[in-house]
Amino acid sequence: MAATPVGYQKILVPLDGSGWSQRAIPHAVNLARMHSAQLVLMHVFVPPSPEYVPELALAGQAEQFEKLRVQAKDYMQIMVAQLQNEGVSVTGEVLEGFDVPGLIADYARHEHIDLIVMSTHGRSGIARLIFGSVARGVMDQCKVPTLLIHPDKQEATAE
Repeated sequence: MAATPVGYQKILVPLDGSGWSQRAIPHAVNLARMHSAQLVLMHVFVPPSPEYVPELALAGQAEQFEKLRVQAKDYMQIMVAQLQNEGVSVTGEVLEGFDVPGLIADYARHEHIDLIVMSTHGRSGIARLIFGSVARGVMDQCKVPTLLIHPDKQEATAE
């Protein structure tokens, strides 16, 4: 039985602003070029928890969170522009919410994403238990094939 060739039209790359997450980009770019696919870069901005908003406002932190929100949008524009300058068909999305894996999975479903390419942070043991794993959450909540890029351990310790 011959395997049906797999073709990708839309490839999603979730980014969190770290060098770790950006390690997925070259892999996604290569796949996008091989398949003449559209690349979608995504960043999920996590706002302050609603129960802390009044206290943050009193402490003058509301303005700081707005600056972080603007920085997230600026970061995405820079990443998109760099790839467009390399001739990549790419768009950028900045979503906002608390359930990062859920937002990524919902976006992938609604936007007919064919492949997700994302980096793991390489955490293990207690760090993974405390911080969880966005990649694991995406894989648990989403039926879209997901390519995980594991950071080089030597590089990971440098960040």
